[in-house]
Amino acid sequence: VKKQLNDRSVIFPCYSRLNHISKAMNYTPPNNISRVDFEMTLAENFVKETQSQYQQYHHCRALAFQADIMRRHGKYEEALSVIDEMNAIYNPQVHSKVLVKEYVSDHCCELIALSTFWLHHFDRNDEALQLCDRVIDTLLPEIEATELFTKLVILNPICLVMANQGQTSTAKRALELFRT
Repeated sequence: VKKQLNDRSVIFPCYSRLNHISKAMNYTPPNNISRVDFEMTLAENFVKETQSQYQQYHHCRALAFQADIMRRHGKYEEALSVIDEMNAIYNPQVHSKVLVKEYVSDHCCELIALSTFWLHHFDRNDEALQLCDRVIDTLLPEIEATELFTKLVILNPICLVMANQGQTSTAKRALELFRT
């Protein structure tokens, strides 16, 4: 079957949907595999599938998927490494709208924003604040005004990090972007 399917990108949204299912539902993986191993393997397969001949936005989404799985299983440092890898190729001006069209949401932007909280947790506060600024200045403007839930998901960790670092006025300015 794999040889008969020339354009493998048709299955990429299925990987993304499986990520949502694994977050929302209690399930038993097949063949007595542990949940952690099943999800990590699923993420690794998605990353491998997207590495070569497909559009970069698919690979960005796969890396966001992998970082999200790692986060859910407490592997924050590894997740931050994956986020760094994703940041090297993710261009919000090019990828954000196409990610929303293909995958319903820009999970890359969401995971970058969420990673600010992990950096803060590891006392890497300067990095966290620099990333907060990048999210506000370059990523958030690419999110459509109608994508209110996505904006909220992005702004929540940003505002928490900024408030925890005593930058409440900047956090308030970021929240104003939610309204636009």
